[in-house]
Amino acid sequence: MTSRMTPPERMTSVMSGQKPDRIPVVPFILGYASKITGISLGDFYADGDKCFDAQFASMRLHGYEQTPMYGYASLGPWEFGGKIGFPYGKGQGAPYVIEHPVNTIDDIENIKVPDFRKELPGGYKQADTVASRCAEHGMPITVQIGSTFTAASVVAETSEFFSWILTDPDKVHQLLEKVSDMFINALDYFADKYGPQALLPFDGGPSESNTMISPQMFEEFAYPYMQKIHNHVKELGIHAVLMHPCANQNANVPYYTKMREENDWAGKYVWLFGPETPVNKQIDAFGDYDVICGNINPPLFLNSTYEEVMELCRENIEEGIDSPGGYILAPGCEFPLDASPIKVMAMMDAAEMYGSYS
Repeated sequence: MTSRMTPPERMTSVMSGQKPDRIPVVPFILGYASKITGISLGDFYADGDKCFDAQFASMRLHGYEQTPMYGYASLGPWEFGGKIGFPYGKGQGAPYVIEHPVNTIDDIENIKVPDFRKELPGGYKQADTVASRCAEHGMPITVQIGSTFTAASVVAETSEFFSWILTDPDKVHQLLEKVSDMFINALDYFADKYGPQALLPFDGGPSESNTMISPQMFEEFAYPYMQKIHNHVKELGIHAVLMHPCANQNANVPYYTKMREENDWAGKYVWLFGPETPVNKQIDAFGDYDVICGNINPPLFLNSTYEEVMELCRENIEEGIDSPGGYILAPGCEFPLDASPIKVMAMMDAAEMYGSYS
C-alpha cells in the first residue's frame, strides 16, 4: 500500500482530530540520527545546526512523521550555572552532569533564575538554533519546558535532593519554584519569537516515576509546578503539548487528568508513556481528548528481528488505532542509539500494513 498523505498532512490530520490515511510514526529518534548520518553524538548535542541536520536527514531517509527537536534528560544544571559534559566518550548516550549548581541546602538561596531576555542559558542556545531551522521549513517547534521535578533533581545533587524532600521540604519547594520559573521564561521566549501556534512544547521526565516517589509526593512536589507551567501554556495560546511521563507513572495518571480540568484547557496533549503504562489505560484516561502514542519497550528494537518488531508494532497498533482522539505508533522512550535502520523500517512497514484508516 502506498500512503496518499505527506507526513505533514498526516500529523495535521491527527492533531486536528481527523483520521489520516494511516497512523503516523514518531520513533522518538534523537541520538540514533547522529549515528546513521556520521555526526558524532557529542556534536549532535553541542551544535544545534548539526543536531537539526542529523534529525532532518533521518526523517527524510525513513519517511516518518517526527520532526527535529532538542532536549535531554539532564537539562537544568547548565542553565543554572553548573557544568555538563557532551557525550563524546564511549558508552555515553546524552549530555551528563559534571557539576551541579546546588550541592548544599544553602545553595538554593543563591542560584538565580535564568533570564532569557539577555542571553539564552545553557542548552537553550542549541534549542533555539534547532527551532529556527524548524521554522524555516514550517515544522512545529518542540522545546523542553518540563518536568520541573526531574530538572530540579539534577540541578541539585540528586541524592541530596531526594533526602531534602524528607528533611527540608520548604527548601525543595523553593528550588522547584525557581526551576518552574526557568521553564516559564523559556515558554515566553519561544512563544514571542516564533508564535504560540508554532510551538509543540515538550514536558516529561523520569524522576517523578512511582519507582522514585510515591503518588502522594507527586501531588505535593511535582503536580503544583506542572499545573503552573501548563496554565501558562494555556495563557500564551499554545494549543498542544508533547507529554512524556517516563518510566512507571501509573499511579500519577489521575493527576495528569486533573491538570486539564483545573486549567480548563481545551488544547491537545500527545501522550507518550513508558511501556509500563498499558495503551488501553491511556485511552481510558485521555483518549476522548488527546492523542495516544504507542509505547513499545525501546530495548526490544535492539534485540528483536525485523519480523519480531513488525509483530510488536502490530500488537501496539491494534491496541491504539481506534482511540477516539487519535493514535501514533512510537516506542515508550527514545529509540535506541545503536538499533539498526531496519528496525525503523519495520515500524514504517507495520504502519502501512496494519495502520490504515482507509
